[in-house]
Amino acid sequence: MTNPAVPPFVLASGSASRLRVLTDAGIDPEVVVSGVDETATGNLDTASLVAVLAERKAIAVAGIRPDALVLGCDSMLDIGGVALGKPATTEQAMSMWQARTRQLGTLYTGHCVIHGPASRQSTSVAATTVRFGAPSPDEIAAYVATGEPLQAAGGFTIEGFGAPFVEGIDGDPSNVLGLSMPLLRRMLAEVGVPITDLWRSH
Repeated sequence: MTNPAVPPFVLASGSASRLRVLTDAGIDPEVVVSGVDETATGNLDTASLVAVLAERKAIAVAGIRPDALVLGCDSMLDIGGVALGKPATTEQAMSMWQARTRQLGTLYTGHCVIHGPASRQSTSVAATTVRFGAPSPDEIAAYVATGEPLQAAGGFTIEGFGAPFVEGIDGDPSNVLGLSMPLLRRMLAEVGVPITDLWRSH
């Protein structure tokens, strides 16, 4: 970090894609997996649900690391008002893809930033529209067989093996990878930390 006054930055997630988004943007966080229950109670819409889960993760890790600046995130795909997290089985991943041919979905990511030393918190949600293509049954089977969909919210990615099956997006692409960098910049500013203070030194 370029500013020694900035507390350690901790990512409360074991997501490889979120970590990659940060490191590609010049930020090298510590990783502390929250281990919290990701199921939710109550009749929440998808945007509210991911916000609650992101807060739950950030609060859990902030309790362990009160000295730190903690980021918690949670992502889900919404299609027709139905929230879709990571598919639990290959069969579920297949069903997701068969149902979404030529459909529009919205990928929501909840973000919660907790600045422990300053006792400040910011919570917000980013949304990106995803336009799905029409892969053939054989293509869907081959994609699911890679195992990639089982690691991603909604059972898809816009990179890797999934890239050919997403026709386009409207909104922030980093959000579809699980962490909106433009939103993170604004949230960090709200808790008093310029994002440039988190950049690794050259």
